[in-house]
Amino acid sequence: MPGPKTTAPEKTDKLAGLKAKLKNIDLKAIREKVESYVLGAPDVLGVDIGTSSVKIVYLKTEGGVRTLKAWGHIPIEVKAEAGPEERRQQVVSRIRAFIIEKGLSKVHNAAVSISGNAVIVRYVKFPLLTKDELRSTLATEAEPFIPFDINEVQLGFHILSEITEDGQKKMETVLVAAKKEAVQDRVAVLEELSLKPSIIDVDSFAIENVHEAAADPNAQIGSTLYLNIGHSVTNLSIIENGVTRVVRDVFISGSTFTKAVARALQYEVPQAEEAKRKYGILLDADEKEKVLQEGDRDALGVSQAVIGVIKDLVGELHRSVDFYLSQGPERNIGKIVLAGGSARMKNLSKALAAELKVPVDVLNPFSFLSESPQEIPAEIVPAMSVAVGLALRKNKDWV
Repeated sequence: MPGPKTTAPEKTDKLAGLKAKLKNIDLKAIREKVESYVLGAPDVLGVDIGTSSVKIVYLKTEGGVRTLKAWGHIPIEVKAEAGPEERRQQVVSRIRAFIIEKGLSKVHNAAVSISGNAVIVRYVKFPLLTKDELRSTLATEAEPFIPFDINEVQLGFHILSEITEDGQKKMETVLVAAKKEAVQDRVAVLEELSLKPSIIDVDSFAIENVHEAAADPNAQIGSTLYLNIGHSVTNLSIIENGVTRVVRDVFISGSTFTKAVARALQYEVPQAEEAKRKYGILLDADEKEKVLQEGDRDALGVSQAVIGVIKDLVGELHRSVDFYLSQGPERNIGKIVLAGGSARMKNLSKALAAELKVPVDVLNPFSFLSESPQEIPAEIVPAMSVAVGLALRKNKDWV
């Protein structure tokens, strides 16, 4: 039996109600949920496993807005004579404790990175091929550019652009070769934590992610040179128009400064590290005069030792910058940005600016967030840069 007929006013009311409901639906949120089912969870745990500490960052993207959900700066405290297995077990146990403490057990994907002697980055020009063609012939094409046994490395690439050189079409490509052993070490840590290794990145490219997230699109400053000064290695990269054009790992790092202080003052390493953090570099004439009058030998000794290392670091910077500038007359370095655990050493940025005649800033990798986290101590903020860059990756970024 047919029901009562709907009058025109009732139809209008129902249509208005339907429109109101549709208006309140968050289409962006629905899209994010669909993508999470199809491609996997979009957010990853950024895990930067360093020599002296592990840095962890978890960013959540909701409604197109990123928020910092969790962060950790976890010291690694093993004796100098400890073997790699003992060290790995401490790393695993401390990351596991962090995940439990922060309630991150439902996060299943992580991004990690490698640097130093374990990885080589080369900018090469290959014959013009499709991605699939290059992928299938990568080992053969890459072998002349890689100083490792090609069978002992994992290879990756990213095509930057197509060019014409000597009348032939080619493609400018970033080629990355990472030692399989180093990659497996990172994977083994994550798998022991029941985390899926979504991304195996390079430290310098993780820094590029932060640069992209924080960059002012209207700024016209030339290229930016990043120095990520870690405990055992410094990642040097030059980013031009949002693309990393130079990548080098320099073995003048935080521990180099500490060892120089230890030699100068005849200190044990822990005492030298404390003195380095306390005194840094004396640049101001009044400051130097004051310590002279007070007979503060430690302050003078630390400053002289650190300045000696800076001169060596500046020499490495000049070599990299000269190479970069030689690639094109329009190239220039607009500023230098410091990251890593040693970035906030007293007066380091001023000393480098004076030596290089270029503005030097210290990176705040959280600057792109709408609300800057207040609970992170200022002295460790730059050390979180690689972890933030890894957390900015997306699960299945390669799709």
